[in-house]
Amino acid sequence: MMSLPKYFVSCDWGTTNFRLKLVAFDSLEVVRETSSVDGVKRLYQSFLEAKDTNQFDFFKDNLMHQLASFLSENETYPIVASGMISSSIGMYELPYANFPFDSSKESLVTQKLELNNDLKLTLISGIKNKSGVMRGEETQAIGLEDSLKNIPRGILLLPGTHSKHLTFKEGYFTDLKSFMTGELFEVISQKTILSSSIKFAAQKSFDKDEFLRGVQLGLRGKLSSSLFSIRTKHLENSSCVIENYFFLSGLLIGDEIAYLTKKEETIFLACPESLLYLYEVALKSSVEKDRLVVIGNQDFEQAILIGQKNILKYDYNE
Repeated sequence: MMSLPKYFVSCDWGTTNFRLKLVAFDSLEVVRETSSVDGVKRLYQSFLEAKDTNQFDFFKDNLMHQLASFLSENETYPIVASGMISSSIGMYELPYANFPFDSSKESLVTQKLELNNDLKLTLISGIKNKSGVMRGEETQAIGLEDSLKNIPRGILLLPGTHSKHLTFKEGYFTDLKSFMTGELFEVISQKTILSSSIKFAAQKSFDKDEFLRGVQLGLRGKLSSSLFSIRTKHLENSSCVIENYFFLSGLLIGDEIAYLTKKEETIFLACPESLLYLYEVALKSSVEKDRLVVIGNQDFEQAILIGQKNILKYDYNE
């Protein structure tokens, strides 16, 4: 058994973003961090356009370049990476693990890789079932286990571009539902006939009435039949483009959470601050308040670090 390191490097390499954090192993204090838009999707496209290289080396070279400016010469801390880096369009493809899973080593698929003589990388794979897949959210879920452990059964909501709803029972995550809520909002608001009828609005402009009107229609299964009303309203009132933004948000979120109104489990909500308020308002309007537990932004931000730390410990307990 090896002694634990003082620090580790957290790499969150998603579809559209790349993030590095130097993290104190004991306290999880973030010593420094950097990010870029060099997500896996963008880098994979660059790889396809490149010549005389293989996919692993292309991604490895990019990662080493990022690390060279992030770490000093004498910093050789272990690196742990989650997200799309372990996908078919990433650095090194790992097979999905299966449900049920928890934070135990037997539940997950990981791979140790040597970047050079000094730097070692631990990759974390995703989880799948018949209805969906995820890479990255499983690490967040593991990091949130302490927030869930006093509840014997419940549903963890991780909203985002592709929202994930994870059912858990007696310490295990047992099922997954996936929703394309964020991507649908982007496509509808930017790529359809409705695009001229919707204008991006900051949270300070929140129109609760229009948002909740959309939520209620979404809850009643009226997503598709309500969409064109956005254009109709705009033709009648050219100043309603911000109202339409929140109406569409509510419509899509209401559709996503509709099935939860028929459930009895406790619902845990954990997501970026930009989405937290919208989902909290929608859920409070549709389920009993004592069934909803909102996980704060700080705990959400730390979840992936906790998950990565717990997984990295495997390498030091062997």
